[in-house]
Amino acid sequence: MELTKEIKGILHCHSTYSYDAKLSLTELKALCQKNGVSFVCMTEHTDELTPERAQEFVRECAKLSDETFLFIPGFEVPYKHAHILMVGMRNFYDIYAPTIDVLRKWTREAQFVVLAHPVRNQFIVDDGLLGEIHALEVWNQQYEGKRVPRTRSLKLFTQLRMLKPLLLATGGVDFHRTEHFGTPFVSLSVDSLTETAIIEKLKIGAFIISSEQASFYGTLPNSDALRKKYWLESATAVGVIVLGKWVNKILAGLGVSLPKEWKQFIRRRL
Repeated sequence: MELTKEIKGILHCHSTYSYDAKLSLTELKALCQKNGVSFVCMTEHTDELTPERAQEFVRECAKLSDETFLFIPGFEVPYKHAHILMVGMRNFYDIYAPTIDVLRKWTREAQFVVLAHPVRNQFIVDDGLLGEIHALEVWNQQYEGKRVPRTRSLKLFTQLRMLKPLLLATGGVDFHRTEHFGTPFVSLSVDSLTETAIIEKLKIGAFIISSEQASFYGTLPNSDALRKKYWLESATAVGVIVLGKWVNKILAGLGVSLPKEWKQFIRRRL
């Protein structure tokens, strides 16, 4: 009989099957195992993906998974101005979902459905979209940094949960390159390292999203308290990230680029 054990994983992750990511699945597995991460919920961009390439991705996830490490395949699907994470998804339908009916082709098969980085769609969630998701990504490393969730996303979560009481909260690394590795991590307890066991815990909110500075359960019972606790750190992190992107855009317009080593140094600490 296997004993229950706590494992650490990553939600929202991209490999070279996504057009803008740098690490192969093999390289990603080595990086994760080196740092004590036992599972990764992959969410490859459907942009520029083909059905053949998507199936190759699903097959490689299975090939590289074993009793010590698990890749859970999935996709990130554009829908209007939002991006929807389809975790535990193996079929590929199209590069985007222009309507809610097309989106439902994905959501009826995906095992865990998450609205990613709500800042990208101006924190707008219509009733149709709300009905299709299991969780809201209140913390995305690329937009909020590695320390704390975004307080504006926590506020949105509170508002949405009044309409959908079982809505869950997640945090995602949105991993694309080595310097992105890190928090927020997801921790959960399972009897065995299987996709079924992990998805079961995700769907009921029996997991913790955390960094050294912050942590919360997937059910997020204290979202208002977290907003008050993290508002200054959240505002600071978001401000630095926005300023950095603005400066980088200006430099790019001038034909100037910061040394790669500088960018990696900064990104590892944000």
